[in-house]
Amino acid sequence: MTKSADIGEVVRFRPREEYLRRPMPSDRDERITALVEALSDGAAVEAATRSLTAVGETVLGPYVQRAAGLAVSQGTPRYLRAGLRAAALMATQDDPRDVVIVLALLWRSAELLQLSPDQEFATVARALGRYGEPLAAFAARPPAARSLQAMGYALGHDLRHRFAAELDEHIRCSCGRSRTP
Repeated sequence: MTKSADIGEVVRFRPREEYLRRPMPSDRDERITALVEALSDGAAVEAATRSLTAVGETVLGPYVQRAAGLAVSQGTPRYLRAGLRAAALMATQDDPRDVVIVLALLWRSAELLQLSPDQEFATVARALGRYGEPLAAFAARPPAARSLQAMGYALGHDLRHRFAAELDEHIRCSCGRSRTP
């Protein structure tokens, strides 16, 4: 079971940290991954949600972005699944539009890992009960509405947009070959 105080402290936003710019994986990535992996059901998400209420702004959104990249660069679904759990937790705190945007990264990561995104999203959604509803709703979208381009990732110049636009290139460079299905 996740200790509520731990998750609140680990995901608390720290303005000068520049979390997205840290090398991947970082110590903080690993701490967040371990904590969200413990979110095995709706009760665990409920407890974590209560602890986040007092925290204010978190790094869950940036963590999900990093988890999507880590899943592919490390060639393991561990970070993908942790990212899905983190996105479900994020949905309890953040604007649903922000959650939908990062879910597109996780969807693409599952594709690049040659996994079934539908199955990955559904498995985590079922485990988390009502907290998994944002994942199920995203998976139910038409394919064009789940794409990175539909989320604006191919456009814009800020770090969040560049991250997704560079995801495939990062994968090619770190793996020595393209993993695009």
